[in-house]
Amino acid sequence: RERATRAASAEHAPLMSAMMSCTFASVAPARAVAGQRSGSAAARPAFFGKPAAVGVSDALASFSALSLSTPARKRGLSICAASEGAATSINQIGFTTPPSLGAAPTWDAIVEVGGSQQFVSEGRYYECHSLKGVEPGTKIAFERVLATLKDDEPTFGMPYVKGARVEATVLENFKDKKLIVFKYRRKKHYKRKNGHRQPMTRFLVTKVVKP
Repeated sequence: RERATRAASAEHAPLMSAMMSCTFASVAPARAVAGQRSGSAAARPAFFGKPAAVGVSDALASFSALSLSTPARKRGLSICAASEGAATSINQIGFTTPPSLGAAPTWDAIVEVGGSQQFVSEGRYYECHSLKGVEPGTKIAFERVLATLKDDEPTFGMPYVKGARVEATVLENFKDKKLIVFKYRRKKHYKRKNGHRQPMTRFLVTKVVKP
């Protein structure tokens, strides 16, 4: 067996040597080409209008030059702030809603509306829970006046002030921002997530009748 193995290896030796020579002949030029720089940077295609980089330092330099040469964008900051006499929105009846921002003036009356109590003044608009059966443009009157202010002297009712009335004009009916209602019971595999948007009514106080 040893003699047969030696004879077979002797027969295949010329073939293996030829294959190894061909492999080294093909790899050597590739290594030589990889070791040296092929052509100048001008012969390579340009990158964003800049000459192609050859090494790592050239690549970093080209990127820094590109970032420095890029024109800066002018980004304007727009701040929408309601000023005195400026319109903030146009409601459903086409009335230009006056601004109700900033320091509130001295209150004229305290009125009970939509399940809440609000300090109101003439010429300003307010929001409350939806008033049923009221369309935009309707003129309404609140007779549940809890207190009035006249010449810096308040008048409080028990519970309402007799002869006092607040006249207003409905501007629009809308929905408030969405609220997330989440219910969870531990160890019961119970989880519910719902959204709620409360119907609201915006009205403009036009006149406050004081006794």
